[in-house]
Amino acid sequence: MKKFTWILIAVFAASLFIWGFAISQEKPETTPSVQVEKVTEKAKADTAKKVKEHAYVGATKCKMCHNQKKWGMIYDKWAATKHATAYTTLANKQSQAIAKEIKIKDPQKSEKCLVCHVTAYGVSAELKKKTYSMEEGVTCEACHGPAGDYLLTHIKKEKKKEAIEAGLIIPTEELSKELCMTCHNEKSPTYQKFEYKKAIKLVEHHKPTEEELKKLESTEEKPEEK
Repeated sequence: MKKFTWILIAVFAASLFIWGFAISQEKPETTPSVQVEKVTEKAKADTAKKVKEHAYVGATKCKMCHNQKKWGMIYDKWAATKHATAYTTLANKQSQAIAKEIKIKDPQKSEKCLVCHVTAYGVSAELKKKTYSMEEGVTCEACHGPAGDYLLTHIKKEKKKEAIEAGLIIPTEELSKELCMTCHNEKSPTYQKFEYKKAIKLVEHHKPTEEELKKLESTEEKPEEK
């Protein structure tokens, strides 16, 4: 009888062990908000590594070259986006109303707002050149990294590797999406379902090919003959 009892105890103990092991192997369900947080934290960490010790120069420094036809008038394209007015929009009536609801006195001075409405908010003054201005909102450097050390080299093909080592970020689709989601997520008081494929088209830009440049030049109005 005692032997049978000990067999039952052993079987019961083994069952408990197997059940506990199975439970430990199950992956906990992850809610959408937790998934978003993991993605944004990863993007912030990856970006932080790449921007360390490089200074921000501001979008006006990019304008010098990137508002030329051969570069696709990229500066003008950025200036026409909501990113360019991300800081100033915090002063409008809608932003003031939202701020009041979530008990923020002045959204243009609140860390909760500025962290997403201003590129390089929170970065030390030593890493911001005189040309940097928070009033520019979300700028080129938000995605391509602070340009202080690659500004003069990144437009040269033979200097591309050197520019990347100096802080230039050329986002892959995956990194681009992650960078967008650091702000376009459920933590935002104005959050709407974020659809990356649609959103990226609003800020898309590229250097035109020679063929595209020729086509652009051919469609431009010729000066009137006297």
